[in-house]
Amino acid sequence: MARRTGTRTLYGGRGAWRIAALLAFLAAPSPALAQGSVSVLPVHGLRFGMLNTGMPTVISPLDAGRRATVELVGSGHVTVLFELPQGLRAGASGPFLPLRFGATDGRVTFPGTGRVMVFDPAAPLSFNLPPGQGGATIWLGASAQPAAAQPPGAYEAAITVHVVVANPAT
Repeated sequence: MARRTGTRTLYGGRGAWRIAALLAFLAAPSPALAQGSVSVLPVHGLRFGMLNTGMPTVISPLDAGRRATVELVGSGHVTVLFELPQGLRAGASGPFLPLRFGATDGRVTFPGTGRVMVFDPAAPLSFNLPPGQGGATIWLGASAQPAAAQPPGAYEAAITVHVVVANPAT
């Protein structure tokens, strides 16, 4: 099996009032291969928006306005692995805001089939993208856990997504 990876980046907007939080989404796509070809298209990052100190905020993978979204277009057997941050930071060495990714914070939908897979983003995920069905959409949620004395600022982190496409032709 041949395996290849590359990198794509998506950054979203952010605001700053009390605590503004954004999780940028980085994707590592697999370039086109003979019989297992998948393009990885980051749509938008996880957006917590403004958070209140001491109040956890949960973003469901079903929240269309704030969840992270990545499109997989093509066909082949794919394995997806997320590098998840432990939290958000305000600047390179600024205050830390913890994050949690739960066992049901991931969803994969397959357009045209109605099929949905619920997954734990902390574990590798493998599935087939059949030819002629377009691909899949990955949704990701999480929860932010600001402390009662969390300093104000614009907090950010990155999630890296590795997508490996198995090429059955080699």
